[in-house]
Amino acid sequence: MSKRARRVVRTVLAKTLLGSLVRSLAVVVDWRDPRGVRHPLINVLTIAVLGTLCQCDDAEALEDWGRKEADWLSEFLDMPHGTPSQDVFLRVLAAIDPASLRAAFHKWLQEAFEALGGSGQIAIDGQTHRRTGDRRRGSKPLHMVHALACEAGIVLGQVATAEKSNEITAIPELLKLLDLRGALVSIDAMGTQVGIAEKILDKGGDYLLALKGNQSTLHDEVREAFAEARDERPRALDEVAPPRLEADVQVDGGHGRIETRRAYVLTGDINTWIPSAARWKGLRCVVAVQATREDTSTGKVSTETRYYISSRVLTAAEANERVRSHWLVENQLHWCLDMTFGQDASRIRTGNAAENLAIVRHLALNIIRSYKGDRLSVPRRRRLCNFHRDYRHTVLQAAFTA
Repeated sequence: MSKRARRVVRTVLAKTLLGSLVRSLAVVVDWRDPRGVRHPLINVLTIAVLGTLCQCDDAEALEDWGRKEADWLSEFLDMPHGTPSQDVFLRVLAAIDPASLRAAFHKWLQEAFEALGGSGQIAIDGQTHRRTGDRRRGSKPLHMVHALACEAGIVLGQVATAEKSNEITAIPELLKLLDLRGALVSIDAMGTQVGIAEKILDKGGDYLLALKGNQSTLHDEVREAFAEARDERPRALDEVAPPRLEADVQVDGGHGRIETRRAYVLTGDINTWIPSAARWKGLRCVVAVQATREDTSTGKVSTETRYYISSRVLTAAEANERVRSHWLVENQLHWCLDMTFGQDASRIRTGNAAENLAIVRHLALNIIRSYKGDRLSVPRRRRLCNFHRDYRHTVLQAAFTA
């Protein structure tokens, strides 16, 4: 095939693959006066997403990458004035309404991952972007609540907490955006609220909520119920039978430590032993997970027991796995964004730029994670997308034909 023929094929492929992304980003409202616009909004956003896919972690890198890839970008974008400068990227990201960009994110997600649905486990957790705050202006760092599809590693949605609020108000807003039918939604103790549990059930999902001191009465009753279930003393004939208890043990080793997780599940007549359970709509299962960690180098052993409530009847093995899967949001999302995409080091904080750039990172991460053709790490896939257009096309094809 001649060089010109390969270029034609590449152009058609790029237009076809990126059509879904461009259509989705087109819903973002452009506030600028069209008389002075040199770079269409769709160009700025598309280059921002693709540049982030290709190792760009700030506006300066996006400008440099855009210039490097101008010939490729021009195959599917109309760029009469070339590629945007870093100032254009920063001004646009600072001014866009994050709700508008989130709408584009969900439009693309529904189109590109139509088969993903809401089944499986969805982990919801918050993350602070530490360097986005400004002490001189009295602004706090951006804090966002994310939803992660645990099995696929795909970000399903995100909402920023208000300046003087917390995750309790942000989680219901995030749940509104998600398809929860058939899903098990796991949230840490901050989200263990009666209203949040009811909202999950109303949207067709089930909840798995962590218990701590913020629900002190329920927490104490659950601990006492597990103590009664483990108590093997003889009981009088007229004494209430203890709750049914099922156990499971899993052992993992690595990174210089051995972790043993013992999961215990209580089912049956929960209300008899846990009176506070009556407040929680659909509560059918109570879980305790005891994690014992041994440092293989020092021999130090630590033990922690965590408690959970769930509207889904789980076996002990399922509960053990679901609790462990929840913390994938830390490794697969938070750690990846901080260490691979430079999120924790980013000082971009003007206007809405930090929140919008976070959504751009989620788009890029979803594109990378959608590719199943190799077992390479996210950093290496980003590097290959930057260096090799053929590999980039392969990754894009996986994302936009999912």
